[in-house]
Amino acid sequence: MHTGDLFDYGPQAGKGILTILPPRLIGTPYPALVPKADLDGNDIAGIRLPEVAVPLATYTGWNLRAVPTGGDDGCDSFGQQVDFARSKAERITDADPRLSLEERYPSHVDYVNRVTAVATGLADDRLLLDEDVHAYVNKAQNTPIGK
Repeated sequence: MHTGDLFDYGPQAGKGILTILPPRLIGTPYPALVPKADLDGNDIAGIRLPEVAVPLATYTGWNLRAVPTGGDDGCDSFGQQVDFARSKAERITDADPRLSLEERYPSHVDYVNRVTAVATGLADDRLLLDEDVHAYVNKAQNTPIGK
């Protein structure tokens, strides 16, 4: 995980004059903090847009670098999407503790209604424009979730 290391380049570094090279590591002044997550692994804090409030996957703002390049070093700039299993059987086979799409959205109408409710609520709170609500609802209507 990147720590935001603090280095000492010398007393005149603020003027662009580096007198300590290589610089001396002073410490790591920035603690690594992460938001609390729900049972799906999605962040709880902040404005929960329809993709997070009615999820099809776990979404993170971080990712791990591939081995051997960075090993398990965090890659802060790139998030990831870990899709939910489509069915309960697939979830059990994969030992995935998160509910499958089939288990969480019993029908396509149920999924669309949930997305619509969240998007409309955000618009009522003045956090989404009407055109954004329509875009979310249209996307949900065209997403093959449920029967």
